Amino acid sequence: MRVLRAFVGAVAWVFLVLALSFHAPLPTAQAECMRLPYFTQSGYANFDFPPRIVTLMNDNAIAVEGIAPFEAKPAKTGLYLPIGSQTNHIDACMGVFYPGGPRFIGKTGNSVVVEDIWLRMDGTYGTVKVNGVAQGERMVATYNVGEMMPTVMTPHGGGIGPTYWPFRFSPYFAQALNEAAGANVFMAGEVFANLDAVGKF
Repeated sequence: MRVLRAFVGAVAWVFLVLALSFHAPLPTAQAECMRLPYFTQSGYANFDFPPRIVTLMNDNAIAVEGIAPFEAKPAKTGLYLPIGSQTNHIDACMGVFYPGGPRFIGKTGNSVVVEDIWLRMDGTYGTVKVNGVAQGERMVATYNVGEMMPTVMTPHGGGIGPTYWPFRFSPYFAQALNEAAGANVFMAGEVFANLDAVGKF
């Protein structure tokens, strides 16, 4: 039974890679193309900030909050989110959907909110608000699916999934966070967080 679960989990995560590789990224939100079920029934993902980002968040007094179902981790170390077919889905044109997202608030009260997140072939997109003003859908992070592949079938946390999938600041998101911080400290292209995901079947 354990071998069967491992096989099913492996197929699901490979499907994730294929889904991200074959659909066309869209610059703005559109109506659903074809809604498909999510890869797993349940699970969770840790979106952990590297030490440099944690230090910058603390040194610049940037608060990190989660918009449900996202939750902020203690000490500004990252974000946690439950995943599964009850909350997430795949759209054949739009990508892989995750509701909620993070909110970052600078010491001056300036804020950046990213929610209704889509994973697409070229990166992560979300609906952004800066100081409460809607900015539309923007690319907030880039990644290389190939970097995830060596760990995509790793058994851990009671399930199977990638343990190493670095997300990097898009130029837009780095600038938005810098404006919230009131300092030029975040750099486009640097690793913003690592995604460690566990799919349960």
